[in-house]
Amino acid sequence: MFKTKLLILFLINILLIGCISSSIDKGKFTVSTTTGDKVFLYDNILIQYLNSMGLYDDTNFDYLIKISPNKTEGVFITNIDKNSDRKKIALDVSYKISKRYLKTSLMCDIFVQNYARSSSYIIASGEFNASNIAADDEIFENLVDIITNDFIDDLIYFEDKDCNYRFVRER
Repeated sequence: MFKTKLLILFLINILLIGCISSSIDKGKFTVSTTTGDKVFLYDNILIQYLNSMGLYDDTNFDYLIKISPNKTEGVFITNIDKNSDRKKIALDVSYKISKRYLKTSLMCDIFVQNYARSSSYIIASGEFNASNIAADDEIFENLVDIITNDFIDDLIYFEDKDCNYRFVRER
């Protein structure tokens, strides 16, 4: 009975490992730097995830990931008494993957995806202003982490495409 259970668990393990294998095992990724506020946060979190998966190589890469973030903030009132203001932080990040053509400097875009998340909190009044700043930073870092996780989930299953460049000899 023990051998039968062990064999069933072994077969399930092989089946699960076969189902979660990705199509990007062949290539390495690098990340281009972003401009704007919190410059290194987007890059560092993505590089940490790629590095832990064994997919990051800064010098000998096959794919370049470009990050374009957009952060918006707004304040709104949630009740009739107008005594609880809320602050909403929305983050929209666009990821673009470009494939390197035959180890040259030519690149072609093969994957473009936008990710949007938002969160809000009740603003503390007066003397608790420092907690508002801490809440802004924590919510922003959480949104970046969540969006990066969403991108990594899609990255595992994206399909590689060929670049359609043709070289024509000059006459």
